[in-house]
Order: sequence, then C-alpha cells, then structure tokens
Amino acid sequence: MTAVFPAAQDTPAARAGVSAPLRRSPPATGMDPGAPHPPVVRLSGICKAFGPTRANDGIDLMVAPGEVLGLVGGNGAGKSTLMRVLCGVTRADAGSLQIRGVDIAPDLYDTALAQAGGIRIVHQELSLCDNLSVAENFFLEAPEAARALPGWRRIFRARARAALDEVFPDHGISVDARVAHLAIGQRQMVEIARAVATPQVRLVILDEPTSSLGLERSRQLRAFIKARTREGLAFIFISHKLQEVVDIAHRVLVLRNGRSVWSGPAVEASVEALVQAMGGPAEGVMLSRRAARPAIGEGARERVRLSGALIAPLGRDVVLRAGEVVGLAGLEGSGQRDLLHALHGRPGSGISRAGKASFVSGDRQKEGVFPLWSVLANIALGRLESRAPLGRVDDGQERDAARAAAEKLKLDPARFDSPILDLSGGNQQKALVARALVGEAETILFDDPTRGVDVAAKEDFYALIGSVARAGRLVIWHSTEDIEFLECDRVLVFSGGRIVRELVGTAITEKAIVDASFAGTGALERDATAGARGPLDRLVDLAPFASLAAVFALMAWVNPLTVSMFGLELLLGPAIALVLVALAQMFVVGGSEIDLGVGAFAGLVNVLSATLLFDTPWLGVAALLASVLAYGLIGATIQLRRIPAIVVTLGASFIWLGLGYTLQPTPGGAAPEWLSAAFAWTLADVPATLILIAVAAIIALAIDRSPFGVVLRGFGNNAQAMTLGGWSPLRYAILRYMLASLFALAAGLSLTAINTASDINAGGPFTLISVAAVVMGGCALIGGMISPLGVVAGALTLALVGALLGALGVSTDYNAAVQGCLLLSMLALRALADRREARR
Repeated sequence: MTAVFPAAQDTPAARAGVSAPLRRSPPATGMDPGAPHPPVVRLSGICKAFGPTRANDGIDLMVAPGEVLGLVGGNGAGKSTLMRVLCGVTRADAGSLQIRGVDIAPDLYDTALAQAGGIRIVHQELSLCDNLSVAENFFLEAPEAARALPGWRRIFRARARAALDEVFPDHGISVDARVAHLAIGQRQMVEIARAVATPQVRLVILDEPTSSLGLERSRQLRAFIKARTREGLAFIFISHKLQEVVDIAHRVLVLRNGRSVWSGPAVEASVEALVQAMGGPAEGVMLSRRAARPAIGEGARERVRLSGALIAPLGRDVVLRAGEVVGLAGLEGSGQRDLLHALHGRPGSGISRAGKASFVSGDRQKEGVFPLWSVLANIALGRLESRAPLGRVDDGQERDAARAAAEKLKLDPARFDSPILDLSGGNQQKALVARALVGEAETILFDDPTRGVDVAAKEDFYALIGSVARAGRLVIWHSTEDIEFLECDRVLVFSGGRIVRELVGTAITEKAIVDASFAGTGALERDATAGARGPLDRLVDLAPFASLAAVFALMAWVNPLTVSMFGLELLLGPAIALVLVALAQMFVVGGSEIDLGVGAFAGLVNVLSATLLFDTPWLGVAALLASVLAYGLIGATIQLRRIPAIVVTLGASFIWLGLGYTLQPTPGGAAPEWLSAAFAWTLADVPATLILIAVAAIIALAIDRSPFGVVLRGFGNNAQAMTLGGWSPLRYAILRYMLASLFALAAGLSLTAINTASDINAGGPFTLISVAAVVMGGCALIGGMISPLGVVAGALTLALVGALLGALGVSTDYNAAVQGCLLLSMLALRALADRREARR
C-alpha cells in the first residue's frame, strides 16, 4: 500500500529545508480549528498489548495544524507506546489511523509512511549518533539532499547552522563537532533543531524536550514553538514539567494506566488538576517537608569546603555539613555540573571533600545504567567499592541491602531479576538512587536525578531526600527545575562559573534563584570546542603512520636498497593481501562486530581463482559472485537471528575451509595470465603493488566519507537510533558484509597473482592479525569509528615486522612478540588519551 498525502505547504522555509525565521508574536493559539484543514494526525481506539499488559487501551488522539497538544501521564501510563505507534515503530493491535486525511491500515503503517507524512520525534533518551558530527546527524534525519560527491556535507552544515540559530540563538555549537564532545544540554538542542529543520515536517513530537535544558534555553524553545505554530507546524509536547505543558499547549491529554482519563483545553487545566488526574500527590508538601527536618548546627561534621575563586563573589568560604540538603542552581552550564564532577573525582584547588562520595546522574543511558545487567546487579554495584578485590559476593546479602533501599523508593523488589532496561525510565532512575544508598558514601551527589521522571516518582525521591539527610549524609543536588530547590536547606546559585549567591531557608524562592542566576558575568555555556583534540590525541592519530615510518627507517638504515622501487616491490607484494583483508575487517568492526572468517574467505577465493577461474572462467566468475552473495547472507543471518557475529563468522570459516579442501585437497593450481599481469605492471617505475595499495586506501576512505559510509558508522554507534530514524538495519547489515567481502575477494585474488598458485590455508593467519591492524589503525572495537588510512598503515607495519627482524639479524620467531608489543603500545597510548579527554 502506498499512501498519497496532500501536497506540501509551499513556503520559503519548506523549499530551503530549514525552519522559518523566528518572529515576535503574541502567544500562539493555534490555527483556526474551523478552517478547512484536515488534522495532521488522528488516532482512534488505539490498542496495544504486550503479553497481559495493555499499554494502550482504546486511546483517541487528534492534532490539528498549528496546534500544540500537551501529553502527560506517569511512567508506564502508555505515552511512549502511543508515540511509537504514531511514528510507525510499533504496530497497534487495533484502532484506526489517519494522516492528513488519508486512512492507513495500522498493520501496514511504518516509519517510512510516518516520515512521508511529515512526522518527526525527539525521543526522551537522545537518539543521536555520538560518533558523528552535528551536521552528519542532520543528514541522517533527512538524507534526500545528499549526493555521493565531494562537498556533500555543505548542505547539512548550512541546514544545521540555520536550525540551531533559529531555535537556540547564541547556542555556541560547532556543526562540525562530534556529538560525543557536546554537553547533554547541547545534544538535546541539536536533536530538537534537527527534527524541526526536516523538510516538509508537519508534526514534531517533543518527548521531555526541556529535561536537560536550562531556563533560558527552555524559554527559547517555547518561543520558537509559539512562532512556528502560527505557520501551521503542529507539536505534541510531552513533559513531566507540568507548568510548561499548561503554558505552551492548546489542549492537554492525560493518560493513566494505558487509558485517556482527561482531555480538554489547556486554559481549563492547572498543575494541581493534572497531578490529580495522573494519580500523583500534590507538590505543596515541599516546604513542610523541609521545615520538618532538624536544623543543622555549626557542630555538624564538615563534609565539603569551597574556597578560592569559585566563591569569590561571596567573599567567604562555604562549608557544607552532614545532614544538609544543598541545591546547586543557576542557568544551565554555569558550573554546577563541574562542581559535582570535581567532588566525585579528585577535588581540585578550592574544593575539598572529607570521606567517600557517590554520584547519581540524570543521564542514565550514558552515565548510569549497565544495560546488560539486571536491576539487582545495577543496584548492588554501589556496595562493591568497599569490598576486597577478591572478596566473596553473597547474593542474599546484596538482595537484602537492595530491598531496603528499593522499598524506600517504592521500587518493586520483584523486578530485581529483570533486565534494567525492562523498567520504565523513572524506575531505572530509582535503581540508580538505590545504588548510591546501599554504599557507604557520606556524601551523595545528584546531577538532575528527576530528569524525565513523572510526578509520583519525584514525590518518592523528595521524601527519600529527607531521610537520607537525617541519617547523617550530605546531599548535594543539581536540578534544572527551580521548584525542586524548595526541598533544600541551602541553595548555591551559580553564574559565570562561580557561586554568586547563597540562599537559606525561607529565602529560597524561585524568583530569588532566577534573579541570582542572571547576576555576574552570565552563564558559561560549554562550547563544542571544549572537546577539541589536544596534542596527545593528534599523537594517537599519527601513531600508525609513525610506526610505519620507523619500520622503514630502520630497514633503510640496515639496507638502503629496501626503500628503492625494487625493494618496495619485494616488500609490499606479500603485504597487499593483509592490507585488503584488514580493510575488509575494518568495515565489519565499524559495525561493532568481528569477522572470524575473513582470512578463510580470502583463502577460498585464492583456491577458486587458481582452479575454476583458470580452468573455466565463466564458472569461476559465477563462483566468486556467489561467494559475495553468501557473505551478504552472513550479515542477514546475524541481523535476523540475533546471533553474535563471532559465532556466525566462525561457523562460516569452517564452510570456507571445507569448500576449499573439496576443490583442492593440496596446494596447487595456477594463476590466470590476466590476473598475474594485473599485479605485475609498473607506472613510471612505481610498482603496481604500491599503487594498488594506495588505490585500495583511497577507495576505502571515499566509502567512509560518503553518505553510505556515514550510515554504516551510524549503525555501528547507535543501531537503535538508526532504526527509529527509519533506516533499515537488515539492508545495511547485508551491504556491510558484501562490502567487506569485496575487499576480502581482492585479497584472495592478490594471493593467487603473487603466489601464482593457491592454498586454502594461505589466508588463515590474516584473520587475527587483521583485527590487530584495525586496532592499531585507530578503529574502535565497540564500533562506529574507523580510519582507512590508519588501518593501511597498521597492516603494513605488522606485515613488515618479519622483514625488519630479518634485516636486523633477529630470528623471525620473535615476529609475533614484536607485533604484540606494537599493538599493546598503541592501546596504552590510546587509553592515556581517552583518560585525558575524560578529564577535560
């Protein structure tokens, strides 16, 4: 079925592919509901069940052009499932769906149709690819304008820069910066701007869009939404910050237990009414909870002391004592998080801490949960720091300790054995807080712990804070919601990287915090250049080439003829196969996998080209083409059956070896004349092998820098985000392995041409050494980061080690040992660079 949607609105912004200019306007009220415009989307009676759980139970939803629909509900209320249905990620079990007046069968609706209908979503858990630049992430959202030609990124650089400028003026984000180098607030800004900048977008779903944004950035976003709704763009605004929903929405829909419990105009809603509809308690108990805590006297034990430039505006040291709840307020990026990280790590100048500290991050996906572990394992980790390295871990004791902490947070102990990711976002956050409580830390550091958490879960957290403080621990709490500071005994307000004001007791009000936040020199928004590469990073990049140069220099010192054209031909002839196998392995590793059959596959091609291709050329060509298709089948098997790549490729290696032995039980065969000639020519006295290695490196580099290469690296870094964005994981898994097979096929042909015969075992040693070459070349085994030129340099270095040892008169028995030492040295250098980057 192909849905045909009404023609797109012809506006300059739509034609340019960027958002329209922000203009001054009165508060948006949406387009006239009586105007002859069909709803952007209409869902009726949507039902979705997961086993016995009915996540959505007969929900109706309608969004008109130019309207902001506020969607609220507790964790597990069904909001995420409903949005996944609307975006085509999840198919509804029942109900009807209409996009811009076109009826679509829910069982046929998918992400492609949703995107064709102009629907985009900004997920609560950010779905950017950290290994890519800001501009490359914009390409992934709307790749239609890309062409595989040099300079194709210019379009997306311009689009990214224009969108960020429109939504978040003075954002300070470089569009060429890697997303991994951005602060969480900046990453959220990028994702929001990317969604609204998509050409032909008609509905933007914002799931907790301000959860990591400071006061000013949140204001800019709301102003942008009001401006764009007057031009017809519709929004679904999902937030646990209910006051924002009331302020920005035209209508509000409240979900509870998978059902719609209230729907109406936002002017008829209030925070208190929405809280009641959601089933959560009122927030008015904050002040009474704070008043009920005992006062902290001067005799309380000192835990933290702040002095020096950090507190210069106050003119005195700040002492934080056991039993206190201290808030860190201010505009986002003013220094609050820097202080938390300094207190948790190694306090620097002007910051001192007594005793241990535990840290709870609001960015649970990046700094919190261990996704492959159970809930219990994630919580129990907090107790392991005080244990002896080889001490016994008793499951019963860990369970008892975790149960006590979980019950305080109303986290069901029955879920302890479930994978942590099976919990809702709020319950995952509760598990992280429980981890901090089960340990022995005297100071608990909270970095926006209620980000993206519903009202009921927040109340559980607020109630816990008091009991933690009464138990004699110091709580230091950074939040992006100023109202939460009403729970604190003291609030330190940051501005321009320094503490400019201290608020105590009844002086803690939202107005006082906002006023103080704009004092001083203003907030310092972390620039993307903060993640710029330093000298050590550049040294790591150059290390593969430096090691190759060192090998050649030593060989030239021993025998100058080795660097002549004749000497290079002798040295590089045997090395070309390893270079090609390493490039094949590189593209697989870029997908966060390892191919344990690539060497055997090159050996099979060696046999095929020296037997079938020599005796019956058409049959040999057909066999080689079939082998490439078989490699694509490996990628499909890994993707469809969810079998680890090392298992499938190891099994495939036995198949390649079996086929090779069947065709040629013993070494032999002959190379076709044209194949031998293809590796035996010269150009201006430059040997063919040197030119072919350079050509292979250029081809691999061009693929990596092309739009196709960006997609491959995106899947290697964040496959879930790519899938949610409408990219096909199956298609690109097949293409990745077929691409790798082409390089491995070239390696097998080179073995035949250079050895003039074939042996099924000829490529076997290349498998593991190709992994070493990939690592030496600067690729990340976790995927997403590859370096074609570095891999070529690494492969050549490892291939020439034997020749170097022979030239130095050292037994080649030490070949593997020297290769291992080179690899370990490279890993140590990279680990040192990573530590330096983490500290920055």
